[in-house]
Amino acid sequence: MLKFEYEIRLNDDERPYIHIPDHYSDTPEDKFMALELSRYLIINLLKLRGEELPENERKALQSAFDTLEVISDEVAMLLKQQMEVMGEMMLTVQRKYHITVDTIEDRDNLNYEGIIHKDKIYKRAIGLKVLVLKDMRVYELIEGIDNEHWKEI
Repeated sequence: MLKFEYEIRLNDDERPYIHIPDHYSDTPEDKFMALELSRYLIINLLKLRGEELPENERKALQSAFDTLEVISDEVAMLLKQQMEVMGEMMLTVQRKYHITVDTIEDRDNLNYEGIIHKDKIYKRAIGLKVLVLKDMRVYELIEGIDNEHWKEI
């Protein structure tokens, strides 16, 4: 799972601000989070207090939301593509397993369109290996991608 670590500190005017540690590495995922949080805050402000705000402020907030939505959608698409490429690349690497799930039922319910696991998106594909934690067994999709094609390895 992605993590963004920060602290809340006080500036010289004693206003709280977000302090990002010196070891922080600038990532697209963090920018996406900031965009999504900004959208969330604006839309909730409009829902909760939109009627109280002067019309020009309400229009400005809606415009800001619409702009953030366009940018956030673009960043989301780029992140998804990156995560899919990483998932496809990991399938080509010989590994004991690619994904962990708790039970056989969880394995069988893996989405055909995409499985997010450890910041990668895997697709059900021949060669996908899954560790089922309940029985500590690894299963691989062989000769197909439906549930009857899971074989213990």
